[in-house]
Amino acid sequence: MNAHPPLALVTGTSRGLGRALAVELVRRGWRVIGTARDARALEETGAELGRRFHAVTGDQADPDHRARVAAVAAALGGLDLVVLSAGDLGPSPLPAVLDLDPRDLQAVLAANVIAPLALLQAVAPHLREGATVAGITSDAAAEAYPGWGG
Repeated sequence: MNAHPPLALVTGTSRGLGRALAVELVRRGWRVIGTARDARALEETGAELGRRFHAVTGDQADPDHRARVAAVAAALGGLDLVVLSAGDLGPSPLPAVLDLDPRDLQAVLAANVIAPLALLQAVAPHLREGATVAGITSDAAAEAYPGWGG
């Protein structure tokens, strides 16, 4: 039996759904490793949530960041939950798919598909038995929106 409260890794905790999930998990007694690129917003989240929140600032596309997250997960005894909610919409306003620069689509895919997979692979050795992994995506995956072709 684990002597510590459960531990979650939540990406994108500087704002939006990632932040809301981190707040609720801490409220329910979880410890949370929160990641985001925005250091100031992540610090604000940490100040609000206290010692159960462990901020790791950086970009999940960065191998050094992923290694730091994995090290924190190991030091805290392993993960019970991973929520991959960080992402990137790409150029704004969103262009029609025929107007989308392939380099922009490549960057969006790297941020929303490749980087979360690489982060999950980095922390996989620290998943406790029975851990849950959830990948959050846009509702545009299920319902079409103009300009969201990419």
